[in-house]
Amino acid sequence: MSKLRESAKNAPHCFSCFLQNPNGDRLCLAHSNSLREGRGFNHKSPDERGAIVCLLCHDLIDGRRGGLSKDAKREMHRIANERTVTWWVKAGYLELSEDNVETK
Repeated sequence: MSKLRESAKNAPHCFSCFLQNPNGDRLCLAHSNSLREGRGFNHKSPDERGAIVCLLCHDLIDGRRGGLSKDAKREMHRIANERTVTWWVKAGYLELSEDNVETK
C-alpha cells in the first residue's frame, strides 16, 4: 500500500465532513473519478489526486449513496483533495514544486 494511502490512518479527520479519526480506522483514500486526473477503465487515478475521507463521504463521492449530481460529487472530491494535499504537505508526506508533486 502506498505511503499516501497509509496516511489516512494518521489523518486527524475526514477532509470533507471533518469526522474525527481518533483510532486511525475511520478514514480511507478516495481516488478521483475524473478521466482528466488519470482514471481509466480498471485503473485508479494517482494517489496524489485522492482525498482522505470517511466511508460515508467516500460513498457520496462514488455515487453509492446520496444521489448527488456529477458536478456535486466532483466538487466534493475537489475540496477534500485540496484539504488533503495541504495536510500531506504540512505533515511531510508530499513535497510540492513548480513542476509537479513528489511523494516523500
